[in-house]
Amino acid sequence: MSVERSEGDRNALLAVHFGEGEARTVAATRAHLEGCPRCQEYLRVLSEVDAALRAWPEEVPPPDLAARVLSQATRRPQHVAVVASVPSAMPLVGLLPVIAALLLSIRELAQWLAALPFWDSLEEWPAVQVAAPFGAAALVLFALGGLASLAAAPALLMESRR
Repeated sequence: MSVERSEGDRNALLAVHFGEGEARTVAATRAHLEGCPRCQEYLRVLSEVDAALRAWPEEVPPPDLAARVLSQATRRPQHVAVVASVPSAMPLVGLLPVIAALLLSIRELAQWLAALPFWDSLEEWPAVQVAAPFGAAALVLFALGGLASLAAAPALLMESRR
């Protein structure tokens, strides 16, 4: 048996230590051990560790351990009730500055448009007089839809993560 094989084959050294394995393999490993200090050292350390583990006192669990575990297992609820999440208005609080800036921008834009020279003549057109209320209503509905989308976003996000 070569030195490389024996040093790489720790299973053969374990078989020698524990008295297991095929007789031919054990005999070849014992023959190798006579001339290999590294394998002798490995077997010596293995013997010391094995002796220390065998000397370790056996730990016995407390006599009432099974009863305590069973009583705790039966006391715990089997099914935990899932509480449905309620959408929060907190994201809207963070959006208040954005909404205020948007409203101020719209007000400034309206004042700027009102200052344009052609605006007075535009108001007299029949098409503008008919379409203006629809435009204002569309703008209000658009703003409400945007706010509703922002308010529903946390609930939709939580639903998508389930």
